[in-house]
Amino acid sequence: MGWFFCISLVFSTIYFISLLIYWVGLYRPAKPQSSIKPKVSVVVAARNEIKRLPKLLECLKAQDYPSDLYEVIIVDNDSNDGTYETLQRYSKDFSSLKVLTTKGRKSDYKNKKAALNMGIESAQGKIILTTDADCLMGSRWVSTVVGYFSDEVGEVVGFSGVMYDKSMFERLQALDFLQLMAAAQGTLNLGIAWACSGQNLAFRKSLFKKVGGYKELVDRIGGDDSLFMQVIKRRTKTKIVFASDPKAWVENEPVNKFLTFVKQRIRWASEANYMHKLNVPFFTVVLSTFITNLVPIIYLLLLFLGVSVLKPLLFFLGIKLLGEGILFFKATDVYNRVDLRGTFILWFILQIPYVVFMGIFSFWGNRMKWGNK
Repeated sequence: MGWFFCISLVFSTIYFISLLIYWVGLYRPAKPQSSIKPKVSVVVAARNEIKRLPKLLECLKAQDYPSDLYEVIIVDNDSNDGTYETLQRYSKDFSSLKVLTTKGRKSDYKNKKAALNMGIESAQGKIILTTDADCLMGSRWVSTVVGYFSDEVGEVVGFSGVMYDKSMFERLQALDFLQLMAAAQGTLNLGIAWACSGQNLAFRKSLFKKVGGYKELVDRIGGDDSLFMQVIKRRTKTKIVFASDPKAWVENEPVNKFLTFVKQRIRWASEANYMHKLNVPFFTVVLSTFITNLVPIIYLLLLFLGVSVLKPLLFFLGIKLLGEGILFFKATDVYNRVDLRGTFILWFILQIPYVVFMGIFSFWGNRMKWGNK
């Protein structure tokens, strides 16, 4: 078993170092760059979101950004619940709102990217902000995010947190996404563009055109956030930063059904395993994360079969616990989620089979449907 221990040690070390990198990066937040106010377009793709959109629209309507420099474009992505009709009615009282639909329109893209591409192509803004129908934000969201742009900055990533109450399922979702955001901000603060979320993302429309939009990702069900960021990083010299100001944060609703949650995360994981084509170092970390969580499962099986492997099992669990714990406690401070600390041990235990399961089924994630349909 010496060879297995050595391989496990290599990948666990890579994973541990990546966690330390995220942790160090959280101590170096970027600061706003400019007070210039360019024309801005907020683009949202929505499928069967008739219940969620009113709250989002109220948030977008309340933005403090100059109304003559601000528009909201919501693209109905083939909904069948009356989303498009509801949006049209709402636009009568919201002059900055433009409503589009993909129904009856041909596109090179499928699902969400078809709607986003339509919205971005029709946008008048120099800066595109994207978010989702289940997200909420404060009145200074647009102005704060835009403030992070400068001549060198072409893309800005913002924090997105999962709303939660006392429900353990919601708290586990919030904690899990918190770690993902910590990794995204930690690397971006160090000038390493690895990951982001389309729930809170901004980029120059000129960059979108320069890289050919989503054409390189036409076959992916998603890819409008982290994969698209990799395309921008590879094809341009623009700087990508993380908006650390809490006024730039958004929150999204938790998933309330376990099966829906599983499908969503498998879909997300399918984008991560595509990284080998766009960012080999990041894919190596993704692979190391999977193996680091697989190792304890293998050792537990061997222990169950009577093989004496308790020491290496505890050793690798210790490495994982130390690295994740360091990042977690810093992240809960940075994002004001200290009350989630009591959930950490349960999350740590459940994360092991969770990551392995998602990693295995990620190969089927690109076949899953997007949206509430």
